[in-house]
Amino acid sequence: MSAEKHTDPSQVWMIMFMVAFCCTVLSIGVWAMFNYDVNKADAPVAAGHH
Repeated sequence: MSAEKHTDPSQVWMIMFMVAFCCTVLSIGVWAMFNYDVNKADAPVAAGHH
């Protein structure tokens, strides 16, 4: 008289989305740690364009 365990597919999709989102944010952070230079001079701003 035991019922089967109910699995909600939307919960699986939400977990997959959160894992993918966290991996994306983490990879952007790791890339920025090694490639972004805070002290780099800004490019000159082009004037006269609309």
